[in-house]
Amino acid sequence: MKTICKEKGWEFNDRDTARKLIQVCFQNELVPTFTQNQFTSLQNLLESGIPTIRNKLGGHGQGQTPQIVDDEMTRYGLNLTGTNIIFLIKQSGIE
Repeated sequence: MKTICKEKGWEFNDRDTARKLIQVCFQNELVPTFTQNQFTSLQNLLESGIPTIRNKLGGHGQGQTPQIVDDEMTRYGLNLTGTNIIFLIKQSGIE
C-alpha cells in the first residue's frame, strides 16, 4: 500500500499502520466510492486479516519464545496476502 500511495502521490506517513494506509487508499478512491459500501468487508479484512495474524503469531505477538505456526495458518496467511496484493495493484493500475 505504501508503494501504491507513493506512486499515486497520495499523502501518508512512512510509519503509518495498515489501517491508516487502507484509509488513505479508500479516501483516494482506489476502490470507487460507489462500491465502497460493498467493500466495507474488504476494508475489515485488510485491517484485521494479515496484520492480526502477524501480530498474534509472529512479529510482535510471539514474545521471547518463537511460536510454531501450523501449515494451514501459514498457507491461509500467504494466500490472503497474495490475493490482497494482486487486487490492490490491479486496482491502482501501477503494474
